[in-house]
Amino acid sequence: MGERLRQLLRFCAVGLTCLGLSLAVLGGLHGLAGLNYLLAYVASFIAGNVAGYLLNARFTFPVETVSHTGAARYMLVNAILLCANTAALKVLVSAMHVWYIAAAILLAAINAPVSFLAQRLVTYRTSTANRLHGL
Repeated sequence: MGERLRQLLRFCAVGLTCLGLSLAVLGGLHGLAGLNYLLAYVASFIAGNVAGYLLNARFTFPVETVSHTGAARYMLVNAILLCANTAALKVLVSAMHVWYIAAAILLAAINAPVSFLAQRLVTYRTSTANRLHGL
């Protein structure tokens, strides 16, 4: 199995962990606390992505230290994804009448490959030598 495939599998494992955290926050804030589902989604997205940054930096990508620059790049990519996903969630729930948890899961599934590529290229950039050797 190639390194990129192992990296993708680790990324997906981290993603599933963070999805569980995000759904718990979303369900807790909306279902239990009564917060608007869009605000609850934003909070859950942020919680899942902070955990994702830390886990991916240690487990998925070859990063020796967690840097402020890397964290800023990670959050910038995710801010763009958050805007797109929040708009999509609004359409799925309000216009298409999809249950908010199901809509969040659908968006997470769509996001996984997009996020993997964006984070690999933007946040966890590897050295030119690693890219030339296919790592």
